[in-house]
Amino acid sequence: MMAAYFNLFAAAVAIYNPRLMFPCYPPSIIKDVPEPPTKAENRLYVLWICFGEILPLVIYGSVSMMEGRTRGFGWMVLHGYIQWLMIGFADLFFLDVWLIQKKCKKRFMIPGTEGHPVYGFKAWMKSYALPEHLLQWPLFLCPVMALLQAGLGGVLIRL
Repeated sequence: MMAAYFNLFAAAVAIYNPRLMFPCYPPSIIKDVPEPPTKAENRLYVLWICFGEILPLVIYGSVSMMEGRTRGFGWMVLHGYIQWLMIGFADLFFLDVWLIQKKCKKRFMIPGTEGHPVYGFKAWMKSYALPEHLLQWPLFLCPVMALLQAGLGGVLIRL
């Protein structure tokens, strides 16, 4: 459920306006865009990612752990880590491989960067998707989000 929410919401935002997802593109594309992101676009991205993606997912994950009777901080962290790892893998396979590379590649291109070589499958995977989902997610994002989720879950259990 969490992976579906994360990926469908991210896909909807990116299809609506790819410029709103600037930080989620490889650095070479961001560097070559004719019109760099505005402060308003950057601010909107931060607000969206914090309050539209992360906060609802941490709350949902904490409540699902509590309702699933997951007890003990260590078990909660492990539960949260697995949930966030599944979100990361779904992001890799659904967004980066299937949607962006196979189904609607043109909808995800930032205006002015059409034809950029990094949009190619191998270049996208090598320069962006695989390092993000095989290194950044499991080694940094998943542990941090699992700790946040377990901490909130511990608070909710005590209420």
